[in-house]
Amino acid sequence: MNLEPIDTSTTAGKARVMQLAAEGRRLAFKNAYHHDWQQHADPHRVSWNWGQASFAIIAEPVGPDEVWLALVPDGKIMGIGKTEEEAGYFQLQSVRYIRADLAGEVS
Repeated sequence: MNLEPIDTSTTAGKARVMQLAAEGRRLAFKNAYHHDWQQHADPHRVSWNWGQASFAIIAEPVGPDEVWLALVPDGKIMGIGKTEEEAGYFQLQSVRYIRADLAGEVS
């Protein structure tokens, strides 16, 4: 799970996490019972006890899950497609990039 880089050691950071949760962003927490980050089931019903738990905002993905690139022989990008067929339209080498791979989310 990727988390937003918010410094919750400060009051401003804690306030930012609470503000984003109130705006509907997904919330993660960990405490003495949950040593790994867990997604909070209902961010609108949180007991904000910062002394007993840590809270963070889950980073939301940006962009498509995958994209295909058409590369010319010297490695430059000639075209981009949502599918291999779209990238292959240029009849060049197609390379698939997956956001989860780039973000380190693949297990």
